[in-house]
Amino acid sequence: MNTPHSFSSRIAERISRKLIRIYTMIYLLLLLFLLLILTPLLYHESVRKSTQLQSVLTADYELLQTQLAEGMNSFSGTFWELVSAYEKKKTDALRSRIVQELSSYAASHQNFAAIGLHLPDGEYISSIYYTNLPQQEILLDNMHYQNLLSSYSNSYYSPFYPDGLTTLRSEVYGTTQDDFLYFSKNYLNGTRSYTLTVFYTLSSTLKKNDALAASSFDSYYIIDKYRELIYATDDMLPGEISRLMHEGTDPFTGTGGNFRLGGGRCFYLRIPSTGWTVVSYVSYFHMLDDLFLTLSIVTALYLLSPVLYTLFLIPVVRRQLSPLKTLSDAMSSFQAGEDIRAEIHTQDEIEDLSSTFNRMVLAINRQVQDIQAKERENAVVSYKLLATQIDPHFIYNTMNIINIMAHQGKTDEIVEVNTALTRILRERLNSKLSILDTVRNEYETMLQFATIMDYRYGHQIWVHYDISESLMDHQIPKNLLQPLVENSFYHGFGHLEAPLSGHIDIMIYPAEDEIVIEVSDDGHGMSQKRIEDILNQSYEIYKDKKPHIGLHNIRQRLQYIYGEKGQMEIHSTEGIGTTVILTLPASQKPV
Repeated sequence: MNTPHSFSSRIAERISRKLIRIYTMIYLLLLLFLLLILTPLLYHESVRKSTQLQSVLTADYELLQTQLAEGMNSFSGTFWELVSAYEKKKTDALRSRIVQELSSYAASHQNFAAIGLHLPDGEYISSIYYTNLPQQEILLDNMHYQNLLSSYSNSYYSPFYPDGLTTLRSEVYGTTQDDFLYFSKNYLNGTRSYTLTVFYTLSSTLKKNDALAASSFDSYYIIDKYRELIYATDDMLPGEISRLMHEGTDPFTGTGGNFRLGGGRCFYLRIPSTGWTVVSYVSYFHMLDDLFLTLSIVTALYLLSPVLYTLFLIPVVRRQLSPLKTLSDAMSSFQAGEDIRAEIHTQDEIEDLSSTFNRMVLAINRQVQDIQAKERENAVVSYKLLATQIDPHFIYNTMNIINIMAHQGKTDEIVEVNTALTRILRERLNSKLSILDTVRNEYETMLQFATIMDYRYGHQIWVHYDISESLMDHQIPKNLLQPLVENSFYHGFGHLEAPLSGHIDIMIYPAEDEIVIEVSDDGHGMSQKRIEDILNQSYEIYKDKKPHIGLHNIRQRLQYIYGEKGQMEIHSTEGIGTTVILTLPASQKPV
């Protein structure tokens, strides 16, 4: 049977879902209405405004062309008489007077940066005397200007040059930078044809028109009568228009209009007198800015109700369901072994459920503690088995030495070897107390082991110790050195024929936050494959009569104590010797 709480919760959820569906349906219907009714209205209004703005932009550039043309037609007959006189007798004085006339004329007209004159014989005279060469480079680099010089046309408006006057005026006016274009026109003086060019600064015009266009357009462009781009605010649209023209489609038919291009519309208007076409582009997204604003307002109002619901009703619901939420969080975050309690006092079924959960936590944690205790016991037993795994092998070798000495009647030597063996076994038994020991105790035990090995190998193997004094009281795994050195004796020299001779070097030194133990011998050595078999504990090593059980034992113990931070390396060359390197963390406690 459902409790009142669960029953009311289900009803509340059902009503909430129903209200959300109705509310969402109203919102979608309102959006549909706006899209179907408001979108066409806003779109047509945007087209009308864009067309008007296009006319304003085009009129401004048409006025600029008119001013240029009128300014070029006001040169007096005196000026042309001076030019004729210079052509008859080219003197510096006459040329200077022409430069002065051009400079005065440029100064009397606003935005005239420079004026240049190309004579029929190719000589170029500029109002800015010292910039003749840069001006000529700009002019002669243009194919249409060259056609003008050849009288294939009457006049020419150049592309817009951004920051171009640096090259024209730097020597005279410093570093002034302006956008400019030049207008060139042929004049007949008698029977001779001259080309006059005005360099017109555009910065103020472009700044004004760019700002005006940005209010409604994404970008705009100007194309001359040759269908060449002479100005662009970006490089997106010219590529699309070039593609259309390359396909044989001229989108700019008639004197003006608009057409679809990509994700928006192009508006264009032609200047009949010069053939310029001012092209503007606006994306559909930009055209419908007002629609998106309206949709944003509607959406904001739609989202306001859930916000109000959250602000006023959620706190009430939270207070009612807070105890259940507390219990749910405790259950979700509980992991075996953690002492998590849900202390709830509501005097209802939630309190009963929390009490049951608390009893369950106590029962689970008791079971976990029992399991962990057994695991720790098993782990200690496993490690001790590892630490004593090599005892039979070592004891067998030692008893064999004593047996040989007994046959030879070497009583004193038997006593010395037996004493060393007794001390070593006594240290082994101490592993019940700790799995670690100091470097000093390991070293002293190693001396006892070396005594036994000295008799075993007839005093022909010399053991050298180089142990850092600062590490003598540092703890390392117990019974670590003896199996390493025994491995060098047994595998490095045990199979060599007489005369037997060799060396074993034991080094223990600090390296940053690690302790390094190196045991090297100049014995027989081993192949790289055998090293890999030993490190991987391959089955192949057991086919040998002398498997490296000691090395595998050490690897297992390092893994048990230090995890991945205890490392073993083996370097060996057959016929030269073997080096085993152990790297232990100096500051890390055993895992």
